[in-house]
Amino acid sequence: MADKTIIALRETALAYAEAVRTTQRFFDRLEDTDDPSVLVEYAALAEREKEAQEARLDALEAAGIEVPSIDESDSDN
Repeated sequence: MADKTIIALRETALAYAEAVRTTQRFFDRLEDTDDPSVLVEYAALAEREKEAQEARLDALEAAGIEVPSIDESDSDN
């Protein structure tokens, strides 16, 4: 595997993990679910997670690493 491919795998995995951690920290500090800004902020965080996950899956596919039985997000299944 080329160095660029490995670097892309590492970077996209890190970005996805950080997006998930950011959402987790959001819930850690959440106190009022009735506040309308909660939904707005969560929607933005969820979108960031989705984009990071897609980038990670694209990097895995580019590297030839796919496990269809585990990766349920594969649209070809």
